[in-house]
Amino acid sequence: MSSASLVSILMPAYNAEKFISEAIHSILKQDYSNCELLILNDASTDRTAEIIAGIKDERIKVYHHSTNLGYLLSCNELFKKAEGEFITFLDADDACPENRLSLCLLEFQNNSELGFLTTNHQRISDSGSIISQNSVDVDYERYAKDSNYCPTICCATIFLRRSLLQKVGGYRDFFKDIGGEDYFWLWELAKKGKGKHLNLKLYDYRQHQNQTSKNHRNELSLFLPELLRELRSEFLNLPWEETKAKSIETSLITPFLSSSFEVHLRKAQISLNTMSCSFWNDAYRSFLKIRTPKHIRAFLYLIYSWAVRKGRNAVQSS
Repeated sequence: MSSASLVSILMPAYNAEKFISEAIHSILKQDYSNCELLILNDASTDRTAEIIAGIKDERIKVYHHSTNLGYLLSCNELFKKAEGEFITFLDADDACPENRLSLCLLEFQNNSELGFLTTNHQRISDSGSIISQNSVDVDYERYAKDSNYCPTICCATIFLRRSLLQKVGGYRDFFKDIGGEDYFWLWELAKKGKGKHLNLKLYDYRQHQNQTSKNHRNELSLFLPELLRELRSEFLNLPWEETKAKSIETSLITPFLSSSFEVHLRKAQISLNTMSCSFWNDAYRSFLKIRTPKHIRAFLYLIYSWAVRKGRNAVQSS
């Protein structure tokens, strides 16, 4: 790897006026400067385009959509425009430390067989204060083979060689309306390339009410973990087939959606994981739909999880 290797950073943006300046400058301030920042303004209706235009740097390349196409299609478009030997992401509401690029590149320099890597991250609030620090150990050889192995990874930290992208391709359109495209794509990367997880916090993931990951209105997205496990199992040794994937989606998700308890319980679980203020509203709605002993056990575990999370956050903030 040349010390002059170009890194492409992809930044889809939609109504990101509140945070995009910070996101852009966290790339421009990197201690590794040979990069291009590809920003795609996905038909924002706020001041996103104006803010982008006001930041002048030859490394910034800006593209615009006249119609909102969504995160998945925007990323796939940027994949095609990226010219770097390496490709990574920074969402328009997130940030990263100044040594992120250099530390990631060092891993590739030390391991010529490495195809991609991910890193730890921390969750931050609107104001930038730390909500939680997330560290995980990941075995990507196991991840590629075991559909029940599902470590929590921030997929925005993915940093990969262009050559691996060319083998795998971009996100699959199947996930456009439900999300989860990045987790399935990460699994596809692990099947075709050597991966490594760095035990370094090199990404600040901002948690707020308007972020893209919260805005999939399709209730199928509530049950993505189950769907992703089934898809990984089905296509472990088979080529991707959209019709088969749709069939799996229908057979797996229909029983969940037919149960009001399961729907509200999952909403509460997601609210808990994101520390959303809607947690108690979702929990109360699931409580009203309890019908079986299994429901009671699931609800009690939800409340137990809330208590554990609250205690952990209290310790971290003390």
